[in-house]
Amino acid sequence: FAALKDATTTCESSQRLSVTISVTDSATPTLVTAGTQNFCLVNAPTFASVQFNEANIVWYTALTGGTSIPSTTALTSGTYFAAIKDATTT
Repeated sequence: FAALKDATTTCESSQRLSVTISVTDSATPTLVTAGTQNFCLVNAPTFASVQFNEANIVWYTALTGGTSIPSTTALTSGTYFAAIKDATTT
């Protein structure tokens, strides 16, 4: 249950709101072709060019935290981290 507390008076609301929370962990993404995928620079590959068995892939610069990378960003050699974003949650 959640209640509202006034910052000035520190009074708390007499009515509480029932809130249901669901925390889930999507599966780990898998590549269509296991191992390394190679791309030719002349084809201007982007992060969206990497082929996964799942949809809704989100890219990051670090294993935890880090910065998200738009799928339209040009691929460069390096190590990046992919996760599946559950389309039914926010």
